[in-house]
Amino acid sequence: MHDMNRRQTLGALAASAATGILPFTAHAQGGGWPQKPIRLIVGFTPGGSTDLAARILAQALGERLGQPVVVENKPGASGNIATDFVAKSAPDGYTLMLCTIPTHAINPHLYRNLPFDHLKDFAPVSLVAMLPNIIAANPQFPASNVKELVALLKKDPGKYNFAAVPGGSPHLTAEVFKETAGVQMQLISYKGASPAITDVIAGHVPLVFENVAPTMAFLKSGQLKAIAVTSPTRLPGLESVPTVAESGFPDFAIEGWSGVVAPAGTPAAVVARLNAEVRHVLDTPELRAKFEQLNLRTRSSTPQEFGAFMKAQTDFWGNVIRRIGLKLD
Repeated sequence: MHDMNRRQTLGALAASAATGILPFTAHAQGGGWPQKPIRLIVGFTPGGSTDLAARILAQALGERLGQPVVVENKPGASGNIATDFVAKSAPDGYTLMLCTIPTHAINPHLYRNLPFDHLKDFAPVSLVAMLPNIIAANPQFPASNVKELVALLKKDPGKYNFAAVPGGSPHLTAEVFKETAGVQMQLISYKGASPAITDVIAGHVPLVFENVAPTMAFLKSGQLKAIAVTSPTRLPGLESVPTVAESGFPDFAIEGWSGVVAPAGTPAAVVARLNAEVRHVLDTPELRAKFEQLNLRTRSSTPQEFGAFMKAQTDFWGNVIRRIGLKLD
C-alpha cells in the first residue's frame, strides 16, 4: 500500500512536471494567482507608443499566465488619472500599470498636491522599455548636425524656437541639451506630438524634440530632417543619424522609459511571478522585434532595480525641473 501511494505520488509529480506546473511552484509563485483576467492600465490614449507597447506586452503575458491581460486606457492629466486609479486599486495582482517617465519621475515635480505618492504607493515589478528621443528639424533649417546646430544657436541666442509637449521627456531633454551645450532656445508648447510635428514640417517652428516613434515616417519621407538621437547608441532604422553623445557631448544620454508597477501591498509572491514572466517575454525575439518596430528597446530588471531606477530618475528630473523653474499647475 505504501509503495502504491508512493508510485501514485511520483506519477502525479511527473505529470505535473511535464506540464510545467508543480504544486509547490504554484504556491511559491503566487498561491494559484492568477485565477481571473488582469487589467493593465495605461495613462494615455489608444494608438500611442505606450498603448501599443502595453498591448504587445499584455498579449505575451496573457499567454504565459493563462489568463487574459486586458489593456485599459485612462488618459488625462499627463497620466495622473491612471496613476491615482492604480494607487487606490486592490493590491491583489489583478490591476497593474504600464507606468512611464512622466507618471513616475516627472509629474510629481510638476503638479502640486497629487493624491498619491508615486514611489510609496506602488510595488515595482520590472522595467519594460526605453524610448529614445530625437532632435529633428524642418528640411530647410540651416543646421544638419549637432555641431552646426550649436553654432547657429550661439550665433543668434534666443532666435530659434523648438516644439514640444510641456513637461514631457522630449521637452525636458531639450532643457538638458540647452544646459549641456550652453545655448538658448524657446519652447513652443503643443498638446501632442502630431500638431508639433505638423507645425515643424510646415515651417512654423524650426525644431522639434520628440520621441522617435511619431517622427519616424516623416524622417523616412524627408518631411523632417534628423539632427541627432538622444539615446546612448544609434538606433535601428536610423543608423546614419548620430547620437548627441558622439557629436561632442560624450556624457549626454537621455531616454524615456516604461515599466510595470502594481499597487503597494501586492503579495511578494505575485510580484515575483510577474517579474519572472515579464522578463521572460521581454527576452523573446518575437516581442523584441515588435518593440523595435515601435522604436522601443526592451529592458527588464528586478523589482529592486526598478525601484532604485525610479528613485534615481525622480531625483534627476526633479533637479532639472527646479533649475528651469517649470510648473504646470
